[in-house]
Amino acid sequence: MRETGLLSLEAKKRHARTKIHGYYEGAFKFTRPVRLDDDSLSVYLIHVGGGYVDGDTYESTITLGEGAELAVTSQASTKVYKTPSRPVEQHTNIQLAADSVLEYFLDPLILYEGARFIQNTTIELESDAVFFYSDIITPGWSEDGVNFRYDWVRNKLKVYQNGKLVLFDHLLLEPDEELEGVLQLEGHTHVGSFVLFHPNATRELAERLYENVYESFPDVRLGISDMEDGGIVVRILSDRTQTIERIISHIHTFARGELLDKGEISWRKY
Repeated sequence: MRETGLLSLEAKKRHARTKIHGYYEGAFKFTRPVRLDDDSLSVYLIHVGGGYVDGDTYESTITLGEGAELAVTSQASTKVYKTPSRPVEQHTNIQLAADSVLEYFLDPLILYEGARFIQNTTIELESDAVFFYSDIITPGWSEDGVNFRYDWVRNKLKVYQNGKLVLFDHLLLEPDEELEGVLQLEGHTHVGSFVLFHPNATRELAERLYENVYESFPDVRLGISDMEDGGIVVRILSDRTQTIERIISHIHTFARGELLDKGEISWRKY
């Protein structure tokens, strides 16, 4: 096996309920499906090692059939350590058939001193497929207390609807004297993103989401963009992982209520 970890997960709707099957190899695993409080089917992704190290490569494929619904999260944060020879690479491909729903919320990515990390995520949506996604990037602990000891992280997210590219989000963080400046992190150390695609994700919804978040988090640095094809992207800047996690959870709950007619999700991790 060429990859350090390989994972394939498929969900299909059978007799009004979603069933899953798949396989994994190497350092990747996933749990047996768990039904959450609102009867949502969830799967937890697991990395069996202590973290990502020099030259690791990971490949994940998630496929949802027509009408299938699945919530995916991870067991713990992704930790990337020093990569003196080759960067760590993680490639995720997600295919969502018509009327399927995927909520994809992994724990934060933590980059330690000397880390280099490439993440490529490609999403293919068919008509009326629903996709909720978040990620958080944070600097890891360093002995001298300096925040940005990692070398760089390159995070690419591509979303296609019916074969048309509707979102290409390329986030490159390469610590230097300008990283905390204007038009970059602007004095902050952590960055979070929330992306959603839904047929009813309109500009009016984006405006109400913006107002809703600021009522609860008046001091947050946040920007929201909407797209013609029923998509909304949120970017969050902060100095604490927990702050971004609370905001993303708040946005997720708002989106679930407005678009899925569901309440707050309880992942049952602890």
